[in-house]
Amino acid sequence: MGRENVLEVQTSTSRSTMVYHGVVSKGCERCRQRKVKCDQRKPQCLRCEKAKTQCPGYRNLADVLFRDESERIERRARILNGDLPVPQNRPSSDPSSKPPSPPTSVPRPLGQPVTELAANFFFTKYYVCDEPSLPDGAHKWLAQAYSETPPNHALRAVIEAAGMAGISNVHHAPSMRSRSKHQYGLALEALKTLLNDVNEAVADTTLMTVNLFGLFEFITFDNWDHSQAWAAHIAGATALLQLRGQEQFKTERGGLLFVQLRSQMLYACMQHDVPLSPALLQLSHMFDISILGQRRKESRPGPLGYMCFRLLHLRDAIRRDGLRDKQTICATLAEIDRDLMAWAACHPTCMTLDAPVGSSDEIYFQGKRHVYSNLLTAQAWNNWRTLRIVANQMMIQTEACSDLSDITGASSSASPIIRQLSDDICISAASFAGSPRIVGIIWPLSVVARESSNTLTNRRWAVEQLRSINLSMGFRQAGLLAETISRELDTSAAPC
Repeated sequence: MGRENVLEVQTSTSRSTMVYHGVVSKGCERCRQRKVKCDQRKPQCLRCEKAKTQCPGYRNLADVLFRDESERIERRARILNGDLPVPQNRPSSDPSSKPPSPPTSVPRPLGQPVTELAANFFFTKYYVCDEPSLPDGAHKWLAQAYSETPPNHALRAVIEAAGMAGISNVHHAPSMRSRSKHQYGLALEALKTLLNDVNEAVADTTLMTVNLFGLFEFITFDNWDHSQAWAAHIAGATALLQLRGQEQFKTERGGLLFVQLRSQMLYACMQHDVPLSPALLQLSHMFDISILGQRRKESRPGPLGYMCFRLLHLRDAIRRDGLRDKQTICATLAEIDRDLMAWAACHPTCMTLDAPVGSSDEIYFQGKRHVYSNLLTAQAWNNWRTLRIVANQMMIQTEACSDLSDITGASSSASPIIRQLSDDICISAASFAGSPRIVGIIWPLSVVARESSNTLTNRRWAVEQLRSINLSMGFRQAGLLAETISRELDTSAAPC
């Protein structure tokens, strides 16, 4: 069977032995049989669409990579313990031949190291390599960096820690959880060593390591006390970006790492109510005026980040700086909403189609599905939808506590807009199934689930999607959001 690693996991009813069978193709069945590259687009790949052939769909990689072989492993263990006889070879037809002497012990096969198992899980579940604006070499860099760095390097350690944590969450393996915490500690110590070295501190591998510490938080985030850890993560990441300065925007990799980390930090500011850093805004401006930033604008949807900055800045001005001028607040929100609409007018949207016949409503919201050119575009549109929901929510909240409703009239149209945007987010969810980019829909779904103008049925559907993301991908933050919002919905739906 080749190299394998035995992993014991605890289910709700029994203990099973899962065996890892190595990296496998993520493509659809038709592309795998033809041995051609599959773009893995959902619900059907581009090759099948062009061939006007029904795409057979994709395998559940967790089921392929980790197979329940409890019976085989148990039998092997009983042989090792002497409870069962060692299977003998068939007797030879040559009467002169003698049966071989039984071995004094049965050697155990060499297992795959846990760190290697964790790294394979990481690159299967969490590695995004579909950035259309970058050459293929940039996609392969992280995997190459992992293989080339020494075993005690922070980058290797945090990748393995994230993989172990993901295995623990998806396959209910408590022993992996403790291993991931230990590996996380090693990664943290190794990162401190890198930051104390002037040259290593500004290296791409160091920034990527910091980025992956944020991913580790997504995977292991299981109580809201961890929100303070996000504030510390953002402060440290911002300081590192400042240290790297303008030089980081002279390479494709440096620009990509900056954009990835900035997206992570903006999400944390929105989700965990962390104040916006002025330094991050300054760095974003430096990137946008760079040659790399200008080229990026031409190849992908425009800078939604600045509209996120403006919303965060307004929120902080209201909550922390005491801004009380309701008319100014509403005017600013209306301007942001107009700019968001202008963004939408300049970018190609998706097609809305009926879901495949016989498909489940648990996967396809209201029997619909979206078709995007790629998942990066789908993610950009969901960010746009969520920002517009937040802007309209703030408009409603502002008018509710003032006498401005007769002046602006914005809140009367805000609720229908929010409901439509929420529906679109839910319809898009099926496109992300099984993709590492599914992490990008956690925040949009949580906004939908918490929005009071949405129907209770739709809010619960969004909650179930969050719960599914936790179970299939191991993102504990999605599970925590699902449980928290579910309790809120149960409380609000309970009779008084």
